[in-house]
Amino acid sequence: MNIIKSIRWLSVAAAVAVVGCGNLDVANPNAPDARRALSDPAALEAVAGGTMHTWFTGYEGMMAVGPLSTMSDSYSSSWNNFFMLYINSQDADGTRNTRPWKNDPGAQERAHLEWYWTANYSVASSASDVLRAVRVDKKVINNAADTKRAETIAAFMNAAAHSGIALNYDKGYIIDETVDVSKLTYSNRKLMRDAAIKKFDEAIALATANTFTTPAGWTNGKAYTNVQIAQIANTMAAMTLAYYPRNDAEMATEVDWAKVAAYAAKGMSSTSPFDFVFVGDGCSSWCHEVLVWFNSIDTGVIHTRIATQLDPATQKDPYPAGGNKQPNSPDKRLGDGTFGDASIVDGFGTIPVKAGGRPGTDFGYSAYEIFSASRGQYHQSNINHNRYDLSRNQDPTGIYSGYGPAPVISAGQNDLLWAEALIRGSADLTTAAAKINNTRVTRGGLAPASAADGAAGLLAKLSYENDVELLGLGASPFYVRRRVANGLRAGTPREMPVPAKELGVKSEPLYTFGGATNPANSVKP
Repeated sequence: MNIIKSIRWLSVAAAVAVVGCGNLDVANPNAPDARRALSDPAALEAVAGGTMHTWFTGYEGMMAVGPLSTMSDSYSSSWNNFFMLYINSQDADGTRNTRPWKNDPGAQERAHLEWYWTANYSVASSASDVLRAVRVDKKVINNAADTKRAETIAAFMNAAAHSGIALNYDKGYIIDETVDVSKLTYSNRKLMRDAAIKKFDEAIALATANTFTTPAGWTNGKAYTNVQIAQIANTMAAMTLAYYPRNDAEMATEVDWAKVAAYAAKGMSSTSPFDFVFVGDGCSSWCHEVLVWFNSIDTGVIHTRIATQLDPATQKDPYPAGGNKQPNSPDKRLGDGTFGDASIVDGFGTIPVKAGGRPGTDFGYSAYEIFSASRGQYHQSNINHNRYDLSRNQDPTGIYSGYGPAPVISAGQNDLLWAEALIRGSADLTTAAAKINNTRVTRGGLAPASAADGAAGLLAKLSYENDVELLGLGASPFYVRRRVANGLRAGTPREMPVPAKELGVKSEPLYTFGGATNPANSVKP
């Protein structure tokens, strides 16, 4: 049977995708019913590949990533699409976020909390079906090599699903092919994290022991070798450990930095650096939803907290009356803020690229205030994020409209995890500086970091690189900011409760995090 049917309200669909600004459920064609999947080798292989599609859709989905990225003052948007305005409203003096997660079965805003839960358990269910078919029922998919490939991807995606629950919720279910679905019980977030790491280790071992290349269709256009799958799994294991803490107190006690360094040293930047890329199809089925929203100049911007780091002379935080002026940043990722050509100026308030100018690789300047002042001027910013707009002109056939390749996890992200682990763990400051410089110097053109900066100086430069490089890579900016003292405003929820629908089916009391009267997160296990 399909394990997801035992998780009550999640059994409605094996996979969902939210497309555009609405809440449209779209069945995953790669997730057929369990009977056919377990009896038909071709269908079973499709289920294995389909877990990557379901995971990608969940990981980049705006219903969760939008709120988390704006709550961390990384991106900014005052539109209430995906209920971003609701969850990211501040009090009069700007020191506190006033809204909790609305974990109420009658509230539309509950969709925030259901998004990752549904997506990750859809992945875990399908992955477990594949693992049971191969390991317990001894099904063969075409041949031994293809069978091992499907098993490896299923193990990898099951690990990714458990990581998603561990990073976002206070507790969850540990699920694999060995589970007795009649005896499911909650495991706290620390046990969820440890289960994810164990499953990543399993996937890494399988990928290392078997030679294969994934079909390009599994990511809508990009194939990966077994070596690369092992590297991605190593990076994601490092992320799971490093991004786990809910606050600075846990940051000091809950991370094994030696393990983070060991995983990162075998991750996506260790040899022949590469990004974990999926290809959008205009959001028909494959959609880098967070990039569609925040690489569009007219729907989202970067927060002035980051803009002022890029150019403190021209970009003020908090946002000033009359707005900020055209930048002249030493960082090549912003440069002089010019972007596109004259054809888009009227629509977006940009300054076209000119001969002899310094257009940024990642960011552009717009004079427009795209948000209503009545919703809070603190939402405004004049700097947009266009790094993944490969057309460099808001072309409707590009990521701006959901088309083309873009990463969900990057080699640069692995370097920054590696650097942090070396600084906080072994104190290998020379190697840590070199990892920071892979983005700071190579992409930013800034003065290099060095061991002479000391641990504190390197951590400051690392923080800057995290703020710039992690934008658009799922909810990574939120996970990084919540670990830092004063990284999130008071009242900001730091994790999610078990969704109300699940609690209701089990006749358990509702609870939530954030706001003026609720704790920001669960007590450390």
